Amino acid sequence: MTRSRRSRVGMVLTSLAAVLVVTGCFAVPFLQTSSPEGTTTTVIIVRHAERDPGFDPPLIEEGVQRAEALKEALAENGVTAIYTTDLIRNVQTVQPLADELGLTVNRVSPVLFADIASTAAFVVDEIFRLHAGGTVLFCGNRGAQPVDDVVIAGINEEIYRRLGGTGRAPERYADMYIAVVPEEGETRFIKTEYGGPSSLD
Repeated sequence: MTRSRRSRVGMVLTSLAAVLVVTGCFAVPFLQTSSPEGTTTTVIIVRHAERDPGFDPPLIEEGVQRAEALKEALAENGVTAIYTTDLIRNVQTVQPLADELGLTVNRVSPVLFADIASTAAFVVDEIFRLHAGGTVLFCGNRGAQPVDDVVIAGINEEIYRRLGGTGRAPERYADMYIAVVPEEGETRFIKTEYGGPSSLD
């Protein structure tokens, strides 16, 4: 990641004035979730980095580089907690940042995804209960695959929607969506990117 892109992500996290320099920003109506009284909580949503095919594969070299780019983008921007799906590719994506910050990675079992809406509700509720006023990274999965002609949403999409997001969820490898959630009023979503384009997108 270039110095200018690192600076861009830092500006986004430290001031809403930065919305003019990122790739996109929009305000959405307040839905279901607010930061506890007296706080504003930031939730950053990314997809795991590039990986091999299969059920639970590790990152490929491109993904390893993206995990390092994630560390560079967020290491100096006040991340206070990290949540991820408990799959190898997800853990490998956030581990460099966790090691840099000395944080323990909170792992969400994919077994819970049998009820994806309830799992997203649990994760969001825990973030606001335990990390109010902080900056929390969530590294999830796209997962929007058709099952018996029904499209099942992935955890990233469910969390994004629960926070009030509209439009395309963070599903590309380069996507970084930042939700700034106040105690009342509108949640602001800032759509940006990190680590450059992916060969797999």
